Amino acid sequence: MKKLILLAAAAALAGGAYTAQAAPVTYVPALGGNIGYSYNSAADGIHNMYLEFSPLNRLVVGAEYRDWINRDNETDVYAKYRLGHMYLGLGSRDYNDHGSKTFGLVEGMTNLADRLDAYAGLKVSSVEYEAKVGVLYDLAPSFDLDINYTYYDRDDVSNEDGVGIGVNYRF
Repeated sequence: MKKLILLAAAAALAGGAYTAQAAPVTYVPALGGNIGYSYNSAADGIHNMYLEFSPLNRLVVGAEYRDWINRDNETDVYAKYRLGHMYLGLGSRDYNDHGSKTFGLVEGMTNLADRLDAYAGLKVSSVEYEAKVGVLYDLAPSFDLDINYTYYDRDDVSNEDGVGIGVNYRF
């Protein structure tokens, strides 16, 4: 729990910058991966799909597609490196309404109970930041239920926040 609090504090200190994120933070072993879908109540609603794969120990590459209902879509491509219970990474977000932006990310997770993990993440770009906290509950050996809260702060639109729910499959 201390690690989660420290990560949240680090995210708050970085608040002067701008970001983006959506996939839950999960541990991805070498040659393993995750695929998932979630829905978030922010704005008019957001459908999100992502795929992550670890080609090498500690390295994860991923892609994510976010469909903002009644708004433009966004696509992320990223790589992140695991340091203990944290990930540090870089990526590119394609904003259909104004080009692509590079973002940095920091994410962390910790185990709360036998089948329950907590996570937090922050992505920062020159036009946006997104902070997310959530919990993952193991439904079955390869499936997780994801419940989260996400806050979006983008320069050219009003700030949005919402509760999300999703399911993830580990392979």
